[in-house]
Amino acid sequence: MLYRHKPEEGRNARQTAFWLGEGMIFFACYSLSGTLESWKSLRAPLFGDTPIQIPLLGIELTGAFVAATIAFFAMSFFFLRYLAAEKIADHLIEVESEMNKVTWPSFEEATNSSIIVIITVLILMGFLALSDFVLSQVFELILWGGINGT
Repeated sequence: MLYRHKPEEGRNARQTAFWLGEGMIFFACYSLSGTLESWKSLRAPLFGDTPIQIPLLGIELTGAFVAATIAFFAMSFFFLRYLAAEKIADHLIEVESEMNKVTWPSFEEATNSSIIVIITVLILMGFLALSDFVLSQVFELILWGGINGT
């Protein structure tokens, strides 16, 4: 379904968008489950008085878990349909083609640029600290007629 429109183009961008979206949906449903657990009626076991645990996961089958699971599958279905739309698929194809045109720096270039940025930040930090100290002493002299400690 994800590759219905132009199936051989933009695969990386589509998969990246899909998995990032699924991660966000999962987090939202996990948070929803925690919120619904605060409701007494949804915290109770679904069948009988003893809680049923899902094997291997160790999760109790409660109303909150079932509601969050249904929400997850519904949101995933609609998100997949959204990504499969021609307009969105074309946009993701264009994004991938533009990313392929980018000239990425080598590791050495990135390292050298990072070192230059760090050195520049340290120099500016020293200049601002020195300026702050000098100006505070000048204003101390102007306002109070003397420097602290004298």
